[in-house]
Amino acid sequence: MFSSKAIPMHDKVIKEFIDNTSLHLNKIYAPQVFVQQHRKWLENNTFRIVGLDSFKYGYVTAGVTEAFNEVYRERCYVLDGEYSYHKDIGIPIFNYKDIPFGSRLIISYPFAATGNPHTDWHDILGYCKEKNISIFVDACLAGVSLGKLDLTHSCITHVAFSFSKAFNTGHIRCGVVYTTESHSSPASVTNKHFYLNHSSMLLHLDLMNKFTSDWIFQKYRINQIKLCEEHNLTQSDCVLFGLDNNKRNCLSRLLETLQSCHSQR
Repeated sequence: MFSSKAIPMHDKVIKEFIDNTSLHLNKIYAPQVFVQQHRKWLENNTFRIVGLDSFKYGYVTAGVTEAFNEVYRERCYVLDGEYSYHKDIGIPIFNYKDIPFGSRLIISYPFAATGNPHTDWHDILGYCKEKNISIFVDACLAGVSLGKLDLTHSCITHVAFSFSKAFNTGHIRCGVVYTTESHSSPASVTNKHFYLNHSSMLLHLDLMNKFTSDWIFQKYRINQIKLCEEHNLTQSDCVLFGLDNNKRNCLSRLLETLQSCHSQR
């Protein structure tokens, strides 16, 4: 019935909007204008982001996955339960207390395994500050979650967002990575030379203008709660999940069915 994967909602309203949007295949769009619009789009009262103003540099990427290239050349580590892509390319999985001094932790917030903040989040921040460990925050679930992300901690140097979970556009990849670091990086170079998927940027600009960044969460939250009660699951801060012994079960397909039934009444 449930999948352990994080499957985005196939929302009919968003799909119809995408299907009816004209793609300007030969139009070039300035990445920094896109980033400025994205900063504004992130503002909502459902998932509050504090301290993003201190992240002076922002670059368009092909989703969060490409954004990891900003730091993969460093000594990177991830925690158990993290996005499996890291493991697949050889990034080691450590207990956070074993991560070496001066290295890099990549961590999702909300955490990939549960859709909630990692249970040790505050201890992790303290340890990383003490051990001079830089943090890259993967916020790909921000657009479908409830919560607050505080980026004011000095050890956090990067935060990346994508649209794939909010708009089911993982096949038309687009995202933004923000950083406090001014040195040259893969994303800064591709943005400087406009080596980007401009059609995808234009589509996601239209989507941002049409739908708020918490639109999916607000639409499906009540049904998420109902499904969790019905199946004896604990509701996650991420609207896509219900938790069974703190392990995620993806509710997307049932949420779609339930929403469809309500719409037909």
